[in-house]
Formats: sequence, C-alpha cells, structure tokens
Amino acid sequence: MIKLAKLLSKSPQQLKQTYFLNHKPQFHYGQVDRFLDRLQMPLYFYLIGINVGVYALWHFPAVDKNFMFKHFTLHPGSMSLTELHTFITYSFSHQNTLHLLFNMVTFYFFGRTIEAYFGSKRLLAIYLAGALVGGLMQQRQQGISLGASAACNALLTYYICNFPREIILLFFIPVPAWVVGLLILYQGWAGQGDGSGIGHDAHLGGCLAGLAFYFATRGKI
Repeated sequence: MIKLAKLLSKSPQQLKQTYFLNHKPQFHYGQVDRFLDRLQMPLYFYLIGINVGVYALWHFPAVDKNFMFKHFTLHPGSMSLTELHTFITYSFSHQNTLHLLFNMVTFYFFGRTIEAYFGSKRLLAIYLAGALVGGLMQQRQQGISLGASAACNALLTYYICNFPREIILLFFIPVPAWVVGLLILYQGWAGQGDGSGIGHDAHLGGCLAGLAFYFATRGKI
C-alpha cells in the first residue's frame, strides 16, 4: 500500500509555512476560493465523504441501479449532451469495497499533503482534471467504468513531480517517489488493451493530467 514516510509528521499549517518559505505566493481570489474558505474542514474530507456517500447509494436497496449506471458511470452514452456530467461523477463512484478503500487511502495521504501545500482549490482542480482526462481516454474502450483511480493518479503524479526524492512505501518497500511515478506510467502504458478489466487508459490519463498540471503551475500557489 502506498504511504507517505516523512511529510505527514507535520501539521497542514506547518506544511504550508514550509512551502511559503521557498515560493512566492500568487493569489487569484474568486468565487471558488470564497466557497472553499467557508468549509468547516479541509476539502479532502468532503471529497472522501462524497465518494463514501455514492458507494452507499450503490448498496442502498431503494436506489434504482439503472439511475446509478446512467449518472455515476462512464458508459457508451456518456458522450450525449444529457450525460456529459458522467465524465466527472464516475470519479466519485465505487461499487467494490476494496476499490473504494484503496483509492481513498491513496487520496487521503497524497490529497492531504497537496491541500496543505498548495491549497484546496489546487486539490479540487487536479482531482477534476484527472477525472476528466482519464475519462476521455477510458471512453475509447466503449465499456462501463467507474472509480476515483484516474483522479488519484493525477494527485499522486503531481505529488511525485513536486517531491521526487521523498520516500514512499510501496507494498511496505521504501522507494523514492520518482520510482513509483515511473512504475505507474509504465503500468498505464503497458496495460492498455490487456483485457484485464482494469481502466489502464484512465490511469494513464490521470497521470498525464497530473504531469500537465505540474508544468502549468510550477512555482505558483
């Protein structure tokens, strides 16, 4: 299981103070910032809560499963104007408990650090960008897809680009973050079309979104 080794020993306030010592802030304050400032808890708590809530809907007997498939999965009809929202909503949707658990553990560790360093708006933007790019790439497979893996890969890639020498425990083996990044990219590239049912295209799309976000926002906050 992927886990941070050093940064999480500090509080979010300490992490942000450390970042400010080495970067010149560039503030762009708007409606989204005002909304995020009114949140009572860090944004990553709310995003995890949405994922857990949608998972509960999948398993709640009173909820129509056809409704869930139509609005919370990527499917052949997602390109229609009335269902374009599924390119985002699929990334909050899980049916399998282990799938949810793995994605949320990954999201918690890396999303927490990204929010502490770069702010809630950056966290939200990377999550949604990873979901969108991953969804567009996965749509080529013409199947049904769901899960936060593409969004989590975007966050993980963004983290690795910013902190390439930090140590990550990969299946309890300590390795530099940049090694994990190469493995994720290779898995996404080599696994395309392998018939395993894993959304390798979505995973690769999330990595590319995180990489693009890094170069677009490098040195900014």
